[in-house]
Amino acid sequence: MKFLIFSLSCGGGHDAAANAAAEALRQEGAEAEVYDCYAVIRPSLSKAVCGGYVWLVKHLPWLFGLFYNASYSVPRLNGKTFMYDINKFEAKRLARFIQKETPDAILTTHIFSAQQLTHLRRNGAISQWIGGIITDYDVQPFWNDTEIDMIFTPTESLSERYEKFGVNGAQLMATGIPVNPSICAEDDIVKAKKEAGLDPNKKHVLVAGGSMGAGKMPSTVEALLKKQEENTQIIVVCGSNAKLRRKFARMNLPEEKLRIEGFVKPLYKLMRACDVVISKPGGLSTTEAFELNRPLVIVHPIQGVESHNASFLKENGIALCPKTDEEVAKAVDDILKKPEITKAMMEAREKILPRGAAKKIAGVIIDQARKRK
Repeated sequence: MKFLIFSLSCGGGHDAAANAAAEALRQEGAEAEVYDCYAVIRPSLSKAVCGGYVWLVKHLPWLFGLFYNASYSVPRLNGKTFMYDINKFEAKRLARFIQKETPDAILTTHIFSAQQLTHLRRNGAISQWIGGIITDYDVQPFWNDTEIDMIFTPTESLSERYEKFGVNGAQLMATGIPVNPSICAEDDIVKAKKEAGLDPNKKHVLVAGGSMGAGKMPSTVEALLKKQEENTQIIVVCGSNAKLRRKFARMNLPEEKLRIEGFVKPLYKLMRACDVVISKPGGLSTTEAFELNRPLVIVHPIQGVESHNASFLKENGIALCPKTDEEVAKAVDDILKKPEITKAMMEAREKILPRGAAKKIAGVIIDQARKRK
């Protein structure tokens, strides 16, 4: 069986979820490929849109938040928003690509490709079963423009919110957010530390800032260093952000206190070996921490989707969301000294967050494709 998965390379979350679903499908013996929905139509379009998104988030995050929050109240004409009308213009190119590939079913992790696929189905250009994957812990704008077969949501409560939001014609299934199927918890943290090349006699705090919106990370690390115990090592992952890496290098601290990493792949092996994870509240990075049973401290959410994610995590008791760098340092110190904090997080997660989303989604799409055949 053959499946197409469409994403959009604006940030890493949509691509990561798409690749997780693809890997789960391959493990079931299916053929699955991931494509950028704009790159398939016109590579320059993908580069312009994604480049503009990254620039806006990095340099004017307040403006991005303003646009994002305003998008919930965009007027609808004939049941559609302006964003749907934009995405339908060159959807014929996407239809030609799908007709050439002849997949048995299609998944999408981004609203733009979901709108394109909706338009193509409404006009009889494609007939495949279509599923959409939500990659954040919030109701994302414009999904009420879509008419697809199924939407996979992070939790039951979010399925209810999407239904109230006016999602049309789709069955809502709370599977969780898909992460790499290889990600699994390791109860023996000493073993995990050895496998990651870390000192098993130390405590480790992972700070994962990523390449976007990580400008506040140095001040957070400085606050952590002031409260750092002798047997604790802070590990900072800067991703592709070379400027951020240079800032940390200028601190000129011994590696036993501060270890600086660039792009780490796969990150989950390092995350599994750490006693605390500090991260921005992206849907995928937080879900990886949940799957690995690591206590999570959320920092510096960008207004919009990240601040909405942070609110969900905080309200449900599944992560700590301190506001200042000093509060971050205290939260980490409390987690390291009080096991009951981690225990409470894990219990809250087990009640709310489904595990193994990628395999569940793969099972559903294979079953639906077989029924169509």
